[in-house]
Amino acid sequence: MNTPSKLLVLAVCTFALDLALAHEGHRALPTRGMEVNADQGKLMLTRSARSTLDVQTVEISKQPITHTIATYGALVAPWNQHAFVTSPLSGRIVSLNVKAGEAVHQGQLLAELECPALEQLQMELRTAKIKSELSEQLVQSIAEASRSGAIPGIRFIEAQADLKQAQAALEISSAKWRGLQLPPSQLDAIFKNPRIEHRQLLALTSPIDGIITHTDLSVGKSVIETEHLLEVIDLSSVWLKINVLEKDIANVQIGQLVEFKLASVPNKTVSAVIDVVDRFLDPQTQLATAWATISSQTYPDIRLLPGMSGQVQIHSVQPEPRLVLPAEAVIRDGAERFVLVEQENTIAQSTYQKQAVVLGKRAGNVLEVRGGTLFPGDRIVTRGSHELGGYFAKGTLTVSPETASDIGLLVQPSGVQSIAQTVSIDGVVDLPPARRAVASAQINGVIERILADRGQEVRRGDVLAEVNSQEFQDLQLSLLRAELDAKLGQTTVENLRLARSGVSERQLLEAESQLSQTRSQRDNLMRQLKLAGLNDTQLSELLQSQKLLPSLPVIATIDGFIVGLDKFLGNAVRPEDPIFEIHDLSQAWIQGFISERDFPAVQLGQSVRCRFVSMPDDVVSGRIVRSGQQLSQNDRTLSVWVELDTLPRAPLLNNMLARITIDCGVAYSGLAVPRSAVVREGSRSYVFIQKADGSFERRLIVVGPADDRWVAVREGLRDGELVAVQGTAELQSGYAALK
Repeated sequence: MNTPSKLLVLAVCTFALDLALAHEGHRALPTRGMEVNADQGKLMLTRSARSTLDVQTVEISKQPITHTIATYGALVAPWNQHAFVTSPLSGRIVSLNVKAGEAVHQGQLLAELECPALEQLQMELRTAKIKSELSEQLVQSIAEASRSGAIPGIRFIEAQADLKQAQAALEISSAKWRGLQLPPSQLDAIFKNPRIEHRQLLALTSPIDGIITHTDLSVGKSVIETEHLLEVIDLSSVWLKINVLEKDIANVQIGQLVEFKLASVPNKTVSAVIDVVDRFLDPQTQLATAWATISSQTYPDIRLLPGMSGQVQIHSVQPEPRLVLPAEAVIRDGAERFVLVEQENTIAQSTYQKQAVVLGKRAGNVLEVRGGTLFPGDRIVTRGSHELGGYFAKGTLTVSPETASDIGLLVQPSGVQSIAQTVSIDGVVDLPPARRAVASAQINGVIERILADRGQEVRRGDVLAEVNSQEFQDLQLSLLRAELDAKLGQTTVENLRLARSGVSERQLLEAESQLSQTRSQRDNLMRQLKLAGLNDTQLSELLQSQKLLPSLPVIATIDGFIVGLDKFLGNAVRPEDPIFEIHDLSQAWIQGFISERDFPAVQLGQSVRCRFVSMPDDVVSGRIVRSGQQLSQNDRTLSVWVELDTLPRAPLLNNMLARITIDCGVAYSGLAVPRSAVVREGSRSYVFIQKADGSFERRLIVVGPADDRWVAVREGLRDGELVAVQGTAELQSGYAALK
């Protein structure tokens, strides 16, 4: 061969070598200026070779690691910053002092009403005052005559009784006036001159500071009790209601930073911090809820209005800064992950050391370092890392101790196992009836105050809200009237017994009978008020002070967490309307749904294993304890209930989805491996076998029966061989990379 031909062949060979050593998308490796010691994991580059590859390094350091969850959210008005204005009495509007869009402050006069009931109350007060004065004069005038015997003693007793009744009527009417929160000065004016009519209007005032957002009123319009007349919203702050997928519940916590990008203002981002995570899943959407509070003063250039929606990013930040490195610096060799650490950098040459790493969470373009011998300040190769890393490729599937820790590798010897015959069904967390409760007003009224917060833990007997109720006021007035009547009756009976010579037996018996009836009525009213939510202390205070309690308490009936409220201040409520829902999460059942085909194989007492969407790695055992004993007509399934032996690591929320596996006996016994050990490609199944030198071999197997834990192996595996049972997905990725 002549010289030109030799040069051509040499050029072609050199070009082919460059192509062979090149990686797709990267520069070809130089043929000179490099020394590699694969056994020691060291590599040396001359200045020229480094320049050819354009090798670059960065210094690694510690920084916070942020994990982000993307979801959606919407703004809502806080419970105590959204109110309806209602009237406690029916009437007619005679003056209207505000209009929609106007700012108002708490206590400001909004409208005035003429109320027939108010006029009737004023008449009762005037009549009771006049009668009380006349009765007092009569008692004084006949007292001396009674003592001298000029008139029978019974007349004096009757006059005293009339005075007591008049005074009782006056006290009851006065208490009713105060219960309606009418002006005390007007009451004093009525008492001062009861023979003159005093015109009194019912004033409607704003319950909070805010903006009038809605009014349906006009002068002359007739309104009824508890009708929503005006709406007021305080926009000084708003709540961000965040949707949380069931699978993300465990990763959402109080204190996490959220960023809210409004659909109406896409170029603006609002930041807040999660302050509440609800213990509840919506049964329709299977979404949980997290809450954040946003102050409008923080974002004066954005109008934050209830109803606005947009995208939300929830950021979970590690409490301590962690060592991180750029993702582009990580090199993979099968299942191995390593970086090249710069040990020397002089004008003449640079030296690099292969260093295995254990990686954690990814945050953008950086990865957390959870293991290895890297330290802050080390410089690692970024650009050129994958070209140089090829020199350390072993071509076999090996796993270093660091990588084994990184991927959670677990190896176990294969052996004989019993494969259960199972039935797998869908399920849902179902709190026992005694662990779920609603808190409601036992009497018609409107919500005056909300004392509980979202997701708050409460105790039985805690006051959650207060309801303004005219019916409650009337019930208290009836009790006061009955108490006063009982005292009057007791005094009358005692006086009749003292004046027995001038009193017939029949009069005494009638008075005693009336006293017994009055006491019975009083006791019945006390029981009604106890059922409404008052305790013994409150009842005693009511009877002693003669002052009506302004509002009816809404009481927590069990210990637990507040999980729902869709009411605002001023909302009209009835006894059948739940105001709050409370869940006690200390115990949970799982309701399963068995198909008509499978239910003959299921019996009470069978053991089960439950897995949850929100906690896929947790397996909780239990047993079937109850059956619905009837197929649903909608989906032809039979409901069964499972009691768990123990609760999982995180609370089980009502409506959480579950998967239930029911043991129905042994179907097979033989060589088997855990389900997690089997890797499938199409219709073929494989396991990874650890060989004597520590490397892994992927081996084709023939599988047999399986349950939710084990898979029988009919061919391809021998008893006692070491099989990877965890980390197999990473081994499969490493195997694919080698091939």
